[in-house]
Amino acid sequence: MFSFIIPKIIKLIFMKKNIFYISSVILFLFTISCKKQIGKWDDNIKLSQKTAILNSSKNSITVTTKSTGWWLDNITYNNTIIDVRNIKGTDMNFVVNHADFQVERKDGNKIIITMNENTTNVDRLLSLGLQNGNYFDGLTITQSK
Repeated sequence: MFSFIIPKIIKLIFMKKNIFYISSVILFLFTISCKKQIGKWDDNIKLSQKTAILNSSKNSITVTTKSTGWWLDNITYNNTIIDVRNIKGTDMNFVVNHADFQVERKDGNKIIITMNENTTNVDRLLSLGLQNGNYFDGLTITQSK
């Protein structure tokens, strides 16, 4: 009676070990093959600069991008979010007007930022958030007091 059961048990044990080893090898290969983080995109906007410091006079700065596929995600001025819902941030040309600054996108790859004269006694901070696919970038302008 046991003569035919024992070989089947031994065969079953070896099959389970083989499945374990094969699964381990496959898992190991998947682990070492993923060198790039999933969901992390390379810089596909390529800003010419990401920060600028302007003096307190009325000033403009032009920043360029290598691509035109990006869109305006947000604007923050002195830690306050500026409402840009009425701007179509994917347009190749748009203007955001504010009492203290103007942000203009021109020809899809130029961002012209104009800061009006700073008459306050504090530095002013303007931040633009840009996005292209799953890549996020930004530009920060500090205007001296």
